[in-house]
Amino acid sequence: MPSIATPQKRLPVYYIGHAGVGLLFRDDPNNKIVQENLRLVGDEIRSLSPQPKAVIVFSGHFEAGEIHGPNLIEVNIKKESPILHDYVNDFHDSHPHVYNYDWKHIDAPELGQDIWRHLKAAGIRTKRVERGIDHGVWVPFKILFPEDKPLDIPVVLVSTYHGNNLEQQIDLGQTISSLTSQGYLVIGSGMAVHSFDSIGEIHQASEADRQAVTAKVLAESKTFDAALRKAVTIPDPQERKQALLDLQLLPEFKRSHPTVEHFTPLLAASGAAGHAEVESVGVNIVEPGMSYVNYRFRPL
Repeated sequence: MPSIATPQKRLPVYYIGHAGVGLLFRDDPNNKIVQENLRLVGDEIRSLSPQPKAVIVFSGHFEAGEIHGPNLIEVNIKKESPILHDYVNDFHDSHPHVYNYDWKHIDAPELGQDIWRHLKAAGIRTKRVERGIDHGVWVPFKILFPEDKPLDIPVVLVSTYHGNNLEQQIDLGQTISSLTSQGYLVIGSGMAVHSFDSIGEIHQASEADRQAVTAKVLAESKTFDAALRKAVTIPDPQERKQALLDLQLLPEFKRSHPTVEHFTPLLAASGAAGHAEVESVGVNIVEPGMSYVNYRFRPL
């Protein structure tokens, strides 16, 4: 494979709303739109010429382990890494078939080692790990790259930081940024709004109050999604960084992200993109407590 130091044209960076395993079998109209949006992203990636040599993925389900503290990044170097059926819900009674899902992919431990060395050289505390591929990766990737249009390049999983230091996540992406001109395509996989707390409020509301609570949560989700869209589409990386960090000041921020692990992949992707034209891909779907928007960062 090409050396990590071989200069090339900068590749675009993507952020995708990955959804849960229901993405693969739900038959409702919104889910079909989310699937089609991801297919558009997959088609764009397959059309890149030359093709990337590997994909670096930041997933909302791969934070560095809490045991190591808040200042460490993990890089997966496992060969033949299994997919993880790491679902939030127990589907054994309702949809047992989801535990039979698989996703064919290519691992590249040697490229993982290269990325680990790159991060270490930049002064980032970095640990090599051997782990499976979480559903924040393989579920959307089954839609992005179906069996008849497979992803024929390796995937390397890189964690985000554990903890709530959002600036640190953007700085991580900036450290990865130079690899976008070395043949690496960066994808952040999370959700622009991800609030099980808000969804829980809807479920717990009385029948008389449920419609009003649902409307309230949907309004909060749409407000934050719109603010995020305004911030993330700023071309200048430093202005975009500050605008993204300022989102923490909004009352809707904590409501939309009670925990930040699905927001941080967007921050890492934004940092990796540098100076870029940023556009959403597909039709944005916002549901109460969830947003499935996808973004393309095209280098300028």
